[in-house]
Amino acid sequence: MERERQEPTFGKQDMAEVHFRERSSSNSTYRNRPEIPWLGICLGVAAAVAIAMGLIEWNARRQAAAMTAELMRPMTKSEQAQFDREMARLNTELARDAEAIRPRTIRLSIPEYAPAPLRPGERCISGNRFRRIEGGWRDVPHEPC
Repeated sequence: MERERQEPTFGKQDMAEVHFRERSSSNSTYRNRPEIPWLGICLGVAAAVAIAMGLIEWNARRQAAAMTAELMRPMTKSEQAQFDREMARLNTELARDAEAIRPRTIRLSIPEYAPAPLRPGERCISGNRFRRIEGGWRDVPHEPC
């Protein structure tokens, strides 16, 4: 079933001879089906999330500003007197606790290090102990002088 090849012609075409394929039924049902607007849905969800995050941030900043304003206002005379009484009570408790702990801290204190005196054949240079060996001096690192 061999066909002869037809070469294209560049003359004027008779459109009556041109035939178009008809649409298949599967293609037409696909095109008539309503498409879901995914782009619009995604943009709407992103906008809703951004708005919610902005509202949360705005609310947090508003509450922080209100707390700061409350903390920065000057104390009234009664609040100042109550604050001074509380600080005096805490200072006396602290002094009492420090006195209770003081005898234990003195017992637990580490005695000051007293280096051993230099033995014969040893010398001290800049706080480092050196021992005389044949042909020179050897550093003794764990025994400072």
